[in-house]
Amino acid sequence: RLRRSILKGEYGPDERLVEGQLAEWLGVSRTPIRQALTMLEAEGLVEIAPNKGAVVCSFSIEDVWDIYDLRAVLEGHAARRAAGRIEGEESGRLGELAGEMEELARGTSEDHEGEIRRLVALNNEFHGIIIEASRNRRLLRLVRRTVEVPLVFKAFFWYGQRERDISNHYHRQILNALEAGDGERAEIVMREHVYEGRDFVIKAMKKELR
Repeated sequence: RLRRSILKGEYGPDERLVEGQLAEWLGVSRTPIRQALTMLEAEGLVEIAPNKGAVVCSFSIEDVWDIYDLRAVLEGHAARRAAGRIEGEESGRLGELAGEMEELARGTSEDHEGEIRRLVALNNEFHGIIIEASRNRRLLRLVRRTVEVPLVFKAFFWYGQRERDISNHYHRQILNALEAGDGERAEIVMREHVYEGRDFVIKAMKKELR
């Protein structure tokens, strides 16, 4: 419930999350509240600082622009390199992941939050395999420092059917380019995929600020 409230914007950026108030609101003791906050910190939705407690992570529109811009360059380069280096087992797994994401997009799960977590996990694995297939460990470290999990969570939380279909289409096109060994096309499609996500997230953030 706390994760859902943060993703919905009921708790705003930089807002303090007071254990006592949360415990009263949720009707539980402070122990499960602390456990929940620790999990949310691991997901990047919350920051916990000594003597300050927990606060909701914040990203400005400029932050989002910069993060996605870096992602487009780094992941685009990874896709180009992966086209000549990806192995059959990796390519097969990408196909499985693309299929699972398409299946989720068609579903009507009542557990929307659980569905988002599953989509984020599948999406992260898809992109992670491509970065691994680039066979550049420095590039892998750079991407891990650049990708902000909270933004991925928010993107999928805001996505409707159209946005999911577009994202899945890009995944298939990237996979096709990789299997064809077409590095240039893989890079172009990956960049466009990341930019599409950036534009949508910024649009949704602007809408929230109105």
